[in-house]
Amino acid sequence: MNQKKSIWQQADSFLSLSRKIIINGATILILVVITFSVIGGVASSFSGSDEIDKKDKILWFKPIGVVVDNSISSSSSIDALLGSAEIQQHKLEDLLNVLKNAANDEELSAVYINVTELGMYYASAFELANAVKNIKDNGKRVIAYGETFGNNGYLISSQANEIILNKYGQIASFGFSRKREYVKDLYQNIKLNQHVFVAGEWKTGPENFTRNSMSEEDKISWNDFAEPLWNKITNYIENARELPKGTLQNYGDAFWQLSKETPEVSQIALERNLVDKVFTVEELRHWFFEEYPNEDNDANKLPDSISIYDYLATVDVKENDSKNKIAVIHVEGSITTGESSFGTAGSDTIVENIRKAIKDKSVKALVLRVNSPGGGVYASELITNSLDEFKDTGRPIVSSMGDIAASGGVWVTTLSDEIWAKNETLTGSIGVYGILPTFENLYDWAGVQVDGTSSTEAAAWDPRSSMPESVTNAIQASVDNTYEKFVNKVSDNRVMEYEEVHAISKGRIWSGEKAFKLGLVDKIGNLDDAINAASKLANIDDYRVIRYFKDMDPFEVFISELIGNLDTKIEIGENSKKILNFLNEGYKFIEEDKNISMVSYCFECEYFLPK
Repeated sequence: MNQKKSIWQQADSFLSLSRKIIINGATILILVVITFSVIGGVASSFSGSDEIDKKDKILWFKPIGVVVDNSISSSSSIDALLGSAEIQQHKLEDLLNVLKNAANDEELSAVYINVTELGMYYASAFELANAVKNIKDNGKRVIAYGETFGNNGYLISSQANEIILNKYGQIASFGFSRKREYVKDLYQNIKLNQHVFVAGEWKTGPENFTRNSMSEEDKISWNDFAEPLWNKITNYIENARELPKGTLQNYGDAFWQLSKETPEVSQIALERNLVDKVFTVEELRHWFFEEYPNEDNDANKLPDSISIYDYLATVDVKENDSKNKIAVIHVEGSITTGESSFGTAGSDTIVENIRKAIKDKSVKALVLRVNSPGGGVYASELITNSLDEFKDTGRPIVSSMGDIAASGGVWVTTLSDEIWAKNETLTGSIGVYGILPTFENLYDWAGVQVDGTSSTEAAAWDPRSSMPESVTNAIQASVDNTYEKFVNKVSDNRVMEYEEVHAISKGRIWSGEKAFKLGLVDKIGNLDDAINAASKLANIDDYRVIRYFKDMDPFEVFISELIGNLDTKIEIGENSKKILNFLNEGYKFIEEDKNISMVSYCFECEYFLPK
């Protein structure tokens, strides 16, 4: 009887469990169906008509965030849904497409530009400035406004018909400044020995660990890059504003004295013809109402306008179903191992994308778009090895250097059939360094002794003890060997003698324009030029461009679609706002990876501070 009861109990438990699984499974399925139905209904109610009216409207060009080649998420979609979104990224290609199409769009009444909260490097800034100039040259009115104009913001805005400055703002286009903190004495004070191994006397990035002041090599290298660029910026602005040559230099030199005499600094800019009008926000709104009254005839509202991405949706994109493809692979940010994210070019992601191109026989050429100050040697070599596999298939590789392609950013281009750069590209810095701290002085100070036994001489030393000469020599030999490999890679690619490349390497930075003259790049041009060059090398006239993106898991896709369909606007948090403020004064593209022991990285790029 007890045995029979036990059997029936087991059967009942099994049936109960089965019933729960079936009911719960069906419930989940029903909830998923209902969720997608609700999302579809809500999305359709939000989307309204597909028609976007731009007739007699002002294009409201006010991107906030940073300019990138290829936008990539830096946080999960669920984080975005919860309101912890990172800085918004704007693809340079999208921004240029908007401005280029606006130049010939007769439906638009004017174009409003506000780029004072947009972080970028100078090559991108010049492209945007040229696009704004093209709008003005085509007879369409361009109105620029901002609170505080740094170098880039003022460079772009100077091409407008008129610049309006906020009454409490200023023109802060003061050129370049590179200030570093030298921590040699600090490390001595805290009993920490920082061992720095460098190959290339111009590879001055780690010298803040070994010096108390900037070296002459660092000053020369930096000024040789910055001064021609500053002259180009000032000439470009002064020509557009019809200002006497030297106006901006004189303004920057005399600013603090002028501010003492005229504390309301916006008036200084107005008096010197750097801007056309100075308004409060209320005065700007009333001025807009007089110039472009809105449909509601409401003086308290801004004019009828169309946003960047609404306008972009109206731009006709030529569909191309060609069977021939050119793959664009992005290397954007600090080169590290792992997955790519905002500011990080992860070798796992990049190698996976290259392998997709390798497997796709319809890909006839590969364009490597580099926007990176470098990073880990190992990660850079992983990318290069994968590119070598692509090259073995007989298909061409063309590299396009964006704003920055230095150190490891040069390393990954060394298998290219052609290398393109922009005049303002920051490149070079062909050098290697390694950093390793030891703690023997700290342990002595604290009264801690380290002792023990080891199987081999190699295992006997650790960073708690002073570094033996044998270890020092071995690490330096490894750094020197890596540098030699680097120079050989460049010399093989450029068909130059080792000594010829070595003479212009040694960690020194160059502009794209100078790099072209030195033979480090083949042509000056943008990404489109590089793609056209790739098509010629592949002997194809008909092709379409494809890009690969980091794969998302299904839940991320679901959340991303949910946010997109609901047109959710996520407010930027205070921390992000602080970062944006920093970007306008000193755009630091990425941070170095503190865990990399040997890197090919351009510290000079990191301290490239557009003001």
